[in-house]
Amino acid sequence: MTEYQRFKQYSQENIVLTDGAMGTYFDEIAKEHALCSEEANLFHRETILQIHRAYIAAGAVLLRSNTFSANQRTFQEIREKHGGMEEYTLAKFIEAGYSLAMQAKEEAEQQGKTVFVAADIGPVYADSDRKEEEILEEYYEIVDAFLHLGADIFVMETFPDERDMLKVAQYIRKKKKEVFLIGQFSFVPTGYSRTGFHYKTVIKKAADSQLLDAVGFNCGIGAAHMEKFLAEYLRTCAWPENVLLTALPNCGYPQIIRGRVVYSESVDYFGQKVLRLPELGVGILGGCCGTTPEYIEEICRRLKRKEKHIVIRMPEKKQGKEKKPRPVRNSFREKMEKGEPVIAVELDPPFDPMTEKMMDGARMLMGGTADILTIADSPLARSRADSLLTAVKIQKETGIPVMPHLSCRDRNRIAIRSGVLGAYIHDIRNMLIVTGDPVGREERAFTRSVFDFNSIKLMEFMESLNEELFPGDTWYYGGALNQNAAQKDKIAERMKRKIDAGCQYFLTQPVYAEEEIEKLDWLREQTGAKILIGVMPLVSYRNALFIKNEMPGIHVPDQILARYSPEGNREEWEETAVEISRKIMEAGKDTGAGYYLMTPFHRVSLIKKIIEVSKHDKR
Repeated sequence: MTEYQRFKQYSQENIVLTDGAMGTYFDEIAKEHALCSEEANLFHRETILQIHRAYIAAGAVLLRSNTFSANQRTFQEIREKHGGMEEYTLAKFIEAGYSLAMQAKEEAEQQGKTVFVAADIGPVYADSDRKEEEILEEYYEIVDAFLHLGADIFVMETFPDERDMLKVAQYIRKKKKEVFLIGQFSFVPTGYSRTGFHYKTVIKKAADSQLLDAVGFNCGIGAAHMEKFLAEYLRTCAWPENVLLTALPNCGYPQIIRGRVVYSESVDYFGQKVLRLPELGVGILGGCCGTTPEYIEEICRRLKRKEKHIVIRMPEKKQGKEKKPRPVRNSFREKMEKGEPVIAVELDPPFDPMTEKMMDGARMLMGGTADILTIADSPLARSRADSLLTAVKIQKETGIPVMPHLSCRDRNRIAIRSGVLGAYIHDIRNMLIVTGDPVGREERAFTRSVFDFNSIKLMEFMESLNEELFPGDTWYYGGALNQNAAQKDKIAERMKRKIDAGCQYFLTQPVYAEEEIEKLDWLREQTGAKILIGVMPLVSYRNALFIKNEMPGIHVPDQILARYSPEGNREEWEETAVEISRKIMEAGKDTGAGYYLMTPFHRVSLIKKIIEVSKHDKR
């Protein structure tokens, strides 16, 4: 019988008791100074071995290797600290931690004890500047190191959501057939992860993925909150029969006392709270931050009086009529889903409280001229009136559906969630999600960007909000498309990632050349995307010259510029603008799902004329 088969059989017949904290316990007992417990795998191996032995003596059956932070960032910090470690690789660093857990296991088995070892993987360093491919490659490198060592039990823990975890799980299963995968997530007492996802959304996606053998919680919260979240989840969501439920709570919440991190819960209180978890069907049980062998021993002592975990309950049917928000008609979405061409017009919010020009323009587009009005979110990082609040005013006063832009630059995830909720309350259902123009170099000394998300991650966040809060009347959101980027294959790849994140349509940069239409047609064929073709009339020779030379991402061909005489007047230039725009719209009629018209200098009358001319051509 293989180790995988042994563990699977054991977990079917017993509650699996894991070890407790490694990092916080190491900090408590270790006299030597270390960056982290993983450093001790190399320089203080006996200390780590003693910790593993102590947890086995306390009753732990599943040891997690001391490799939670065994990643490139930690490895580089250790190399910089010690120097002269050129012969070491990340794989060797991981082996150092895994071998210690295996040694403790072998010692225990010689004494007749049953012990298993899980390869422990924590989240790798990730921020908005790091590409997803780079992050996943690091995970794959870590996995390959463990697989080379023969690991057949993996625990991925303290993850903020399921996105990277499921991709890593899929990678492991492609590499090894018989492998037991445990996925555990960390949430705060409000029920959200540090990336802003709700525990119900994350747990459900992970449990239903068919990639993980066990799914649950670890870290972030104590046993009381963990019990509350599990009970609520099981009341409302079905649990897959073949997936174990895991729970590894902290022993309360940390406090700083005389410069040390101290956890608040006593051993007896922790034991009482934890023993409620098997009653909910928890099959893998243990401790996280703050727990020591003493806490694991207390769980073990109490578990001896417990039978194997019960069958997990199916969700209870709620009695009575469930209250839901009033659904709002979304005529823009209806037209898009029917395949009818749409007209979107962009209006810029003002730099000051004076809204007359903007509102006069919006009213000019009533009566079916525009299907939707888009509201920019401080483009070029120049502060304008808030796009969400401005959109509310326009929609209420004109009745035209609105599509506020939501930029990642200025709002953290708390502010984004608040803004989305507020806009939803005011019956807005459409949104354009953009990363946002960066703050200019000259202003960065006193103006900071946020970028908790990039556009794709924000779309994933919006998708989770749709599932969590708005399942019957979801947000309908789109993304930006720069068709003038260098490699069209890369453009298509990014579009597909946005579509996978729930993006329903794309708004392009302004189009001035037929070659761009051909490129958009190719992108549409490759991705299946609905594309609104960008049309921005050039209103003068000077304007055309500026856009051509000073607006990155916009391509104005020489032949277009030549159409504008430097000696012309406003009337002549506008006639030229209408004619060019008309031809673009005609050329793109079979490619685009509609058009996205950008209003220059509040000249809504020009935009209206272009729309009317275009509609007349179709007749």
